[in-house]
Amino acid sequence: MDVAISIASAMTELTEIKPTISFQELIKSGMNIGKDVMATMATTLILAYMGGAFSPFLLFIAERVSYTEIINLEIVTTEIVTAIAGSIGLVWTIPATVMAMASLRKTSR
Repeated sequence: MDVAISIASAMTELTEIKPTISFQELIKSGMNIGKDVMATMATTLILAYMGGAFSPFLLFIAERVSYTEIINLEIVTTEIVTAIAGSIGLVWTIPATVMAMASLRKTSR
């Protein structure tokens, strides 16, 4: 949601500053904004997942659990799938928001 709001807000600002912006220019600008937002959010997601996994990881090391056993634990697999799903959602939010905003701005003129 943060990603979508950030992109939509910036695109609205673009159309207010330059009302004659073309549909293609608006999409291109929205995607550029989305790339910047994605870089920031990817870093945030990585740090959040690493921070959450740090304590159990230290416990596994202290207990001398093998790498194979760690990967096969349900809790680890769940976190990996959650991280992948979150990343996919982040990546698809950008073009979906850009296209929706560009279409809405085009129809509102």
